[in-house]
Amino acid sequence: MSTGTGSLDGVAGRRVLVTGGDGLIGSAVVRLLAELGARVDVYDLGGADAADRAAQAGAENHTSGSVTDAEGVATAVAEHDAVVHLAGIAGLDGGTAEQIYTANTLGTFLVMEAAARAGVGKLVYASSINASGLPLNPRPVLPSRYPWDEDEPADIADPYSLSKQANEAAAHAVSRRHGLAMTGLRYPLVRDITAEGGTVFGRHIRRVLREDPRRQACEGWTYLDVRDAAAATAAALTHETPAAPGILVAAPRTYLRQDTDEALQRTAPDVLRKPVPGRDVPVVLDRAAVQLGFTATTLLEDIDPALLADLDDLHDLHDR
Repeated sequence: MSTGTGSLDGVAGRRVLVTGGDGLIGSAVVRLLAELGARVDVYDLGGADAADRAAQAGAENHTSGSVTDAEGVATAVAEHDAVVHLAGIAGLDGGTAEQIYTANTLGTFLVMEAAARAGVGKLVYASSINASGLPLNPRPVLPSRYPWDEDEPADIADPYSLSKQANEAAAHAVSRRHGLAMTGLRYPLVRDITAEGGTVFGRHIRRVLREDPRRQACEGWTYLDVRDAAAATAAALTHETPAAPGILVAAPRTYLRQDTDEALQRTAPDVLRKPVPGRDVPVVLDRAAVQLGFTATTLLEDIDPALLADLDDLHDLHDR
């Protein structure tokens, strides 16, 4: 099934398994791949209602199962040209530390092993901007520099970030052992930023800025519309990249009204930095552009400039 180039030469007519296909990113990936002509199957924990949603998104088949079930995973992966692995627990609120680490690390390892043994041509897996450990760190840490990139030194103190670091290490190991072509994507804050005219997302970013401004500074005030997340995922299927580290994908500008240099001076004045033009994100997105040919196209200010968050006024948006 492999093209021998570390990627697929296209997705039209290819059988692609999407784990976690009923999730936010997963359902968008299923829909996009189906539109591109792929034959998409979904494997996730959902029941009959999830099967209906998968069919509506364009999937041919839906199988209910856990990615921590080795036999179930092997059966699901068999006879596919590619796998997009998005199943797992996102963040720290979806379960206990044990549940998060088990679902994310064991589940990812089993999917990678099954894909390698089945001769899958390409696997794309979900990493996270939290793979560095900085945003969710309980200590007041900040990046070593701005702009930062995929090589930012890790400082991990939570089970979710640890699971993402472990997944990237697993990708290295499985790729070396079996030659499986893989790409990891370090997704940032992903939402449907167009929902209700952008007001849902506008309220969200104001709330998180009030609750944890250090975390938002660590993430560089980045975000990604879910359709752009799907586009980056589809691009990863057809581009050859190293198995790890995961590639940072994000909108090219922040969700702040302030210029980025001003925001950095206010929130991280002691961190070494180079000038950042205008509202560009203080995160290097070169690998996404060069290795994936990907640039996000859905920007918050294009929906409504009033949705941008002002560090001097973080009150909730009024209903529109």
